[in-house]
Amino acid sequence: MLTRRIALIGVAGMLLIALGTITDVMLRWLFNHPLVGFSEIVEVGLAVAIGATFAAGAAGRVNLTIDILADHLSGGITRWLKLLGASALLVLYVLLAWQMGLHASDLQNRGAATIYLDLERSPYIWTVAVLLAATCAVQLVVVLATLREALVAPARGDSVETERTLRAGRYALWAIGLLLLVAGLIGGSYLGIKAFSTTALSYPSAVAVALFLAMWASSLLLVPLCAALALSGVLGAALLAGLDPALSVLGTEAASFLTNENLAVLPLFLIMGSFASASGLSSDIYRLAQALFGHLRGGLALATIGGCAGFGALTGSSLATAATIGQVALPEMRERGYSPGLAAGCVAAGGTLGQLVPPSTAIILYAILTEESIGRLFIAAVIPAAIAVALYLVTIALYVRMAPDSAPAVEHKVRLGEILRAVRKAWGVLLLFVMVIGGLYGGVFTANEAAAFGAMGAFLFALFRGKLTGGNLWRVMSEVTRTTAMIYMLIFGAVTFSFFIGITGLPEKLVAMLGELTIPPLGVIAVLLVIYIILGAVMDPFPVMVITVPIVTPLITAMNYDLVWWGIIMVCVVETGMITPPFGINVFILKGIAGGDVPMWTVFRGVTPFIAADLIKLALLVLFPVLVMWLPSTM
Repeated sequence: MLTRRIALIGVAGMLLIALGTITDVMLRWLFNHPLVGFSEIVEVGLAVAIGATFAAGAAGRVNLTIDILADHLSGGITRWLKLLGASALLVLYVLLAWQMGLHASDLQNRGAATIYLDLERSPYIWTVAVLLAATCAVQLVVVLATLREALVAPARGDSVETERTLRAGRYALWAIGLLLLVAGLIGGSYLGIKAFSTTALSYPSAVAVALFLAMWASSLLLVPLCAALALSGVLGAALLAGLDPALSVLGTEAASFLTNENLAVLPLFLIMGSFASASGLSSDIYRLAQALFGHLRGGLALATIGGCAGFGALTGSSLATAATIGQVALPEMRERGYSPGLAAGCVAAGGTLGQLVPPSTAIILYAILTEESIGRLFIAAVIPAAIAVALYLVTIALYVRMAPDSAPAVEHKVRLGEILRAVRKAWGVLLLFVMVIGGLYGGVFTANEAAAFGAMGAFLFALFRGKLTGGNLWRVMSEVTRTTAMIYMLIFGAVTFSFFIGITGLPEKLVAMLGELTIPPLGVIAVLLVIYIILGAVMDPFPVMVITVPIVTPLITAMNYDLVWWGIIMVCVVETGMITPPFGINVFILKGIAGGDVPMWTVFRGVTPFIAADLIKLALLVLFPVLVMWLPSTM
């Protein structure tokens, strides 16, 4: 309960930052007199607000885990692997709290303060350090609870395994745990790292490859991705640069990202998505799409694509789009005689629009990792998103023409009054989208200001529609808290691992190797796209991007491609992977919603035409980069 209250204060702080940003913009517009030093308040206030979400995130066990192997392992082994992951996460929290405290102490000793308001920075960083220490305590409780689950659950019997197998597995995992503990103690000591560093410095690329594989292996063993990235990065940097610099990077980079006012866009857009969903704006946009397309054959499937695009503009999440629209659209389509394949296929494909239609959390994450402009990336995604929607609509039109039994006959003619009523109800969605994207394109807003207006607008819609009564307010706050904590911990792990990869010189060597090959740049891009489709089929876009961006982006820049263009291509291709057999994540979500009477093969067959549409879209964007780059060039 305490973590929930702290998180509530953190989210309320983010809303206050949004309100202050709006006030600053209005004063600048109306009186040419902005709030002096407001950006400095955002910096320090944002750090505390984000820090307040970590304990609730730990309590909710929300850190991203790659669970590809979980379904293929026995229950007993899975429980022990979860204990390993929880322990690794505890180590990361302890290191972060320790290094954040050291950083705060350093700021205090130097008397570091902001320029305009002369605010001392150390009290705010000390507050974050204390909040991280509280997170350590929460995570310790999680570790103990996970240990209890691992010890008690097998004793009650397992319907799948015999007791002998359980005992053997426990003994083996205890042995592995002890070996890992011993290895950690040896590798973590300063003298041990110093002893290995001489050899490591002679083969930095080998160290990079080894720890890259170790990071992947630990992720597959249910270690949260942020912990796998950060701990591998710290260990590698310690071997090559020394333990103190490696640990210092973890603390200073985390503090830098927490106090970066440009990153306020991330939690503010998350707030916008959560409140927009709670206020019922998603239903409004779906009804509008249904009014526009309902008079056509396959109209409900066409409306589903339109609804997914609109909902994606509010939430920026593929999984949320597929799950939310699927719960509304699938029952209606099944009831009206649509084939299960078409119904599930169009929702699964439409869900991928959640990360492509701006504002998108995946695009924001890419911008953070590559230090590219969030606003330019958002605008660059507009035409590709429109192409994706158009290709999906064409796919449905061809689908129902070639397979007439897949959709019922046209139910009614277009009614202007119905469209006008739907537009009137959906004015809130249209206003938010025009305000955010139009403001960015026209230079009226920065990305932060657009996010602030979007977040506050969505909050006011939810408030005045009476959607924040009862437990709804906490549900929304909890959703924002969990996602914010997860993404920021991913960022901390990613920048630490990126630092390690950078000092190994591996990206430069890969670029040099690329220069010696006779493969043309388009051939390299084609190979990368195949790899990303495979990765996207088994993983969420976030881990794919976090893991690969530090290595791939130097290759892209070496071939003289624009990183804005590549960011849109990367988002498109990993989203295609999410509907690609045999592991497409969106497909499995839709299978769960559709129910047991719809075979998995039916869902895969239904989504196949949409995969073809995605491949056409990728070919167009790769062969004609102007489709991505033209609109940003006109900003």
